[in-house]
Amino acid sequence: MRSACVVWVVMVSATATAWAQSGRKTVIVAGGDCADPTLISGAKDFRDAASSLLGGQLMEPEAVLDIVRPRPTRSMQDMERQVESAKALFYGGQPERALELVERSLVELERASPEAKPWAVTQAALVLTALVQKNLDHPKEMNDAFRRIVRLDPTFKLDPDAHPPSAIAALDAVKKELNRNRKATLQVRVDAGPAATVYVDGLAMGATPLKLELPPGTYRVSLGAPGMLSFPHRVELPRDTKLNVDLGFEGSLGVQAPLCLSGTDDGAAMKLASLVAAENVIILRNTGKRVDPPFINGALFDLATGKQERGGAVTPDRLPRLATFLITGKEQLGIERNAPVAEKKVPVADPVKLEPLPPPPPLAVDARQPTFDAASGMSTGRVTSFVLLGVGAVAILTSALVYAAEEELRGRYISVIDVKGGGKLPGSDFPDLYAETILKMGAVDNNRVLTGTLIGVGVGAVVAGGVGLLLFPNSPAQVSISPTPSGGAMSVSGRF
Repeated sequence: MRSACVVWVVMVSATATAWAQSGRKTVIVAGGDCADPTLISGAKDFRDAASSLLGGQLMEPEAVLDIVRPRPTRSMQDMERQVESAKALFYGGQPERALELVERSLVELERASPEAKPWAVTQAALVLTALVQKNLDHPKEMNDAFRRIVRLDPTFKLDPDAHPPSAIAALDAVKKELNRNRKATLQVRVDAGPAATVYVDGLAMGATPLKLELPPGTYRVSLGAPGMLSFPHRVELPRDTKLNVDLGFEGSLGVQAPLCLSGTDDGAAMKLASLVAAENVIILRNTGKRVDPPFINGALFDLATGKQERGGAVTPDRLPRLATFLITGKEQLGIERNAPVAEKKVPVADPVKLEPLPPPPPLAVDARQPTFDAASGMSTGRVTSFVLLGVGAVAILTSALVYAAEEELRGRYISVIDVKGGGKLPGSDFPDLYAETILKMGAVDNNRVLTGTLIGVGVGAVVAGGVGLLLFPNSPAQVSISPTPSGGAMSVSGRF
């Protein structure tokens, strides 16, 4: 049996390795109530189990979020302090170090959520960048920094008490240039979802539907509504552009790992996976909130076909088994299977509408009947070993009791023959007693043969059970043996 287990492990590893080597990137997405602790902790446990099977082909949640929703590594307060430190370096006569520090701040500010209101800090960082570039005699870079401010805020002015006249003149020249040049039209609307505020480079510009006249250039556009935030969209404006945002989909993605989409539409998870160029997506849902323990439902989808490959539901403690089943296709104990849904092609741009999987019924186990649960750590081989030990012990104990009882009878019958028959054939006075004694002596002899057989079977069972315990080490079970009027009794207690 151990050899069979080794072969099975090798086959599972080979299947998972083959999948990983095929280059099929996989994304794991939780769906439903993203505030549900059972779902979120279950998604983390499932990801840990899947990571050992998929290796580098499993796309980490942080990597996916960095693609669709970049996040800063510092808080807004930290970035504000960093800009102030750069300003102190500049006025302390270290313009190169000041420029390096403020440019790092601008990179972080571009990743900041518009809900954190980053525009004020961004504006201060751009002004400092322009001043440093002017000090380093880089007029083009100075004008680029001023242009990024004026294109969104044409009324911006520098404080004449804090800035030299040359810097104010350079800013005014940039304003005149932008006023002369042709502007492009940017129209922003929501395809699915509520009306939302439009943020351009972190500055609130109005509510959807919105039409903006902006100088040509590259912009970062995000939409925000109560409890919802879209992905940042990079927009190039050499000409008029229309931006349609699916806020219902983008706003349903949580901002922290693990990946979680609020809602019941599997198509949203499949669309997210297609945006990050994955080939497979595994969707997890808590479909048993009202039962104890709850059930986590998992389904594997192939994005090329839109087909559900495998599906099943388990209690949270069996999530590693669900990961093995979904990734390798190998059957696992304790999984409620789900029938695959009908095949449907998944478009990259639009979410696919798939019927949600029905919640599986809880696993019913009759507590009065013995059950075997691999999650308890007791293998079938180990259970068999304990049974063999118990059977062997009962056989040996029974043979000993029978032997002792028959030895006493044998002594009594021999004494009858010796006393009454004098070691010879008894006379005519005792024919019935003699005949009865001879018959019972024969029965005793036959039972002694049976007793020897029981001893042999018992010893063999004990040896086999002991060898089994060595081959299948695990948590011990309790074996109890007690004599009864008919021989002996054995019981095995524990979790099987």
